[in-house]
Amino acid sequence: MVFKMVDLKRLNFVSINYRLGVWGFLPTPQVLAEGSSNAGFLDQRLAFRWIKENIASFGGNPSHITIWGESAGAQSIGLHLHSYAGRNDNLFHAAILESGGPVGAALNPLSFYTAPVENLTRTTNCFTSTDQLSCLRSLSSETLFKAQVTQIWNPIVDGDFLTDYPSNLAAQGKFIRIPLINGANTDEGTSFGVTGMNTEKDIFNSLLTFRKSAAYAIGPASARKLLELYPNEGPQPPYNVPETTVFPKNGLQWRRDCAIAGDIVMIAQRRKMCEQYTHGRQKVWSYRFDTPLWNADVTHGARHFVNVVFSFQNISGALGPIPKFESYGKLSRDIGRACKLLFPMNW
Repeated sequence: MVFKMVDLKRLNFVSINYRLGVWGFLPTPQVLAEGSSNAGFLDQRLAFRWIKENIASFGGNPSHITIWGESAGAQSIGLHLHSYAGRNDNLFHAAILESGGPVGAALNPLSFYTAPVENLTRTTNCFTSTDQLSCLRSLSSETLFKAQVTQIWNPIVDGDFLTDYPSNLAAQGKFIRIPLINGANTDEGTSFGVTGMNTEKDIFNSLLTFRKSAAYAIGPASARKLLELYPNEGPQPPYNVPETTVFPKNGLQWRRDCAIAGDIVMIAQRRKMCEQYTHGRQKVWSYRFDTPLWNADVTHGARHFVNVVFSFQNISGALGPIPKFESYGKLSRDIGRACKLLFPMNW
């Protein structure tokens, strides 16, 4: 992408790393008390500050910094926009969110992690230690990685970086007001629906434990309402491949479940955030990416993440050195031109 975009207009592209799993998001009372339960976001924020302070030395403009993320990266950006109760430290002036936002990975309460933390400490023989955290920190990265991969480690409302849930902060007007590009793919849900959904009862039961998260809190009444709003064989499906039973290998009502899951995880928050920023009198551009990869399973349509190879103008990486359709190359170039028109200096 960097070389392609340089042809369009000069830019400095900086990719950052941050801690994941228990290194970045270990939710225990002890870690929360020391202020590092969202350490992964603190890594990102430190990187933003470094860029702000040093990008001029690389020919960049510290007054024109755009943060850009996809999926979990977009959720990171969505949470940074609501961080510190909306305090703006002028570390960035615009944002691009591709297929993600402040909802994404659920912000579960600390109590949700009682069992995962116990499993982690028992697996690593730290459960009986008088200082479990010190015990965990003394382990090799290989040992800790093997022990933590089967658990869920998401961000939490820590009272510092995140003082409240983003929905509450948005309602209170506590968010950083900057221009946004915020979009999603047509068939996001095929990456989040559950295979094997053959009946309405299957979907109903799946919704009650949606993504195994307490934060989504889909109760029986809400589940029944969703099934009413998303009928099987609906006349106007909001995605490429309709919710028909023509692909029984994934489940006779799999596409129906995908429609619900995609809206919950991706589409609804995109729309809500666009409305939030529009009401906040900020410039917002929104898109829907509608092109599936030619070499992918047709049942998945324009699924989550397929836009990335076009956004970064690296279609040969996913499709091979010679794309089957010239239109794919043209689309990639068109997106690059759109980036030129919408890049920070023009916002």
